[in-house]
Amino acid sequence: MQPGRGQIIAAVILFVVGMGGVMQIRINTADDAYTNARREDLIQLLDGLGSESRRLESEIADLERTRAELQSGADTQAVARTEAQQRTEELAILAGTAPAEGPGIRMRIADPAGKVDADVLLDAVEEMRDAGAEVIEVNDSVRVVASTWFGTGPEGLLVDGVPVSRPLTFEVIGDPHSLEEAARFRGGLVSEITGPGIGGQVQIDQEDRVVVESLHAARENQYAQPASPPPTPR
Repeated sequence: MQPGRGQIIAAVILFVVGMGGVMQIRINTADDAYTNARREDLIQLLDGLGSESRRLESEIADLERTRAELQSGADTQAVARTEAQQRTEELAILAGTAPAEGPGIRMRIADPAGKVDADVLLDAVEEMRDAGAEVIEVNDSVRVVASTWFGTGPEGLLVDGVPVSRPLTFEVIGDPHSLEEAARFRGGLVSEITGPGIGGQVQIDQEDRVVVESLHAARENQYAQPASPPPTPR
């Protein structure tokens, strides 16, 4: 028996109402998370958002200035070469194929019981990236990039296949205040390591200049190849 038109319309209405209810519940759940947060945590969260906002505003201003210089036609080729060189240097830092320096933090993790595992290291890197970390290095020897992996082998902890000894030292380039606040956020990295589950210690020092000299050896892609750029919009 085929459903009637009225039944189909009623089913659609019930589906829409149901979806609306689910979305409202999700929104309320997110609001509850912020409602129950401490004042100090909300301040830290706002600090992090403010820092990221300032960084993006600066990047927008740079792009707009470059566009204006290119459109002026005064010395388009020189501007394009300078911009291309700058982008190349930035990408080399992101890819870990060039040394880098700048303000940041040095974070030392003491783990006498040896309970810091690969998951904790991954959490640490993700929290630093969320706080705007631009360059991360472990134990002054391993450069962390997008493809870096963490694991455990016969020799202990591995970062990109390289054994790392304890205590662990992270050198991170970024806004020092935001990086430290991200690590000390309640329930974050410091809480996890110093808690009863691990029983370790974390020391964080803000530095005006952190130098990262270890490099990542880029591997040739096995499957991915550069794609043709999309057509330029008119």
